[in-house]
Amino acid sequence: MNELADKIQAVLIETGDKNAAIKNIEKLHGDASYRIYYRAFLADGSTRIIMQMPDGPSSASEEITNFKGKIDEPPFINVARFLSSLRLPVPKVLGHSPSKKIIILEDLGDDLFIKKVAGAGNAVLRGWYKKALDLLVGLQTKAGGRSAGDCIAMQRSFDPVLLNWEFDHFREYLVEERLGKKMSKTDAAVFEDVTRMVTSKIITAKKIFTHRDFQSKNLIADKNGSLSMIDFQDALMGPRVYDLVALLRDSYVVLTPALVEELLSYYCKKTGLGPAETGNVTAEFDLVTLQRKMKDSGRFVYIDRVKKNPSFLQYIPATLEYVRNAFERLQGPDSQSLNADEKKKIASLFKLLKKYVPEWN
Repeated sequence: MNELADKIQAVLIETGDKNAAIKNIEKLHGDASYRIYYRAFLADGSTRIIMQMPDGPSSASEEITNFKGKIDEPPFINVARFLSSLRLPVPKVLGHSPSKKIIILEDLGDDLFIKKVAGAGNAVLRGWYKKALDLLVGLQTKAGGRSAGDCIAMQRSFDPVLLNWEFDHFREYLVEERLGKKMSKTDAAVFEDVTRMVTSKIITAKKIFTHRDFQSKNLIADKNGSLSMIDFQDALMGPRVYDLVALLRDSYVVLTPALVEELLSYYCKKTGLGPAETGNVTAEFDLVTLQRKMKDSGRFVYIDRVKKNPSFLQYIPATLEYVRNAFERLQGPDSQSLNADEKKKIASLFKLLKKYVPEWN
């Protein structure tokens, strides 16, 4: 039994787990997380998921959140309690040791949503994505009827500081770090001017409870095909389409434009939106796609260069294709989100960035 196993077993015992005899521990793939995950196999045949928390913030964005209160517990536990109170499907928190920075979770298995949809045909995709959208609508509806209370997610939000930090992440890593050269001062000024304009548009949207990473690697299916949510510790208040963008513009699973349009219509119907409001949803969807996927592409380079994990570089082309598509849709005649002058600004930024993004040439 190694030191880690001893520590985990001690936490299991401290938190009242009667089946605490550990037979084996398996490290799980943690993707880009600051947290490290393990599966503990216990003597009675049951399993637990072990979340090893880092020292300091559990995500980079925690450092710039606009939450003003005092954090007395890990955000994951706080948000899990809130979502559980709404009878939403999330793993149970079975124990927590602040001193050892360990959280013990119910094991929901390994049947991730991505395994269900990767490489699947349209009929299978349609079925699973409608299930995911049903879950998302349930999340938005149930959380929308609750006051903030002690839920940290409902006391912080996307604001200009956070959105602009994410835009600048694109410039710093996707452009400058990847190419090994700084953006010119003139180009940087245009980049800042146009991205701040997009931020100002996004900020005006009504804010609702937002998972923030509602995508194929953060949904798990049970044996009956029902979906549960994980990795919701960064939840906050954001635009209604943010989680929709995360799901339908997923860097890991690319859907056809026709299926995306169909699923957008399905979401609008499930939320009771009429034709006029459906147009607004599409306009917001394109703006948030631009912001979210620019951030994601920069993040993939950051994970490679700073965290020494190159596995996400393979997703940059698909992510940049989403950005290109959003640029083109936003400056098109059918876009309802921008006026003529704003569309010209979008076009100027897209033209400028083609000098720095080889995938767009």
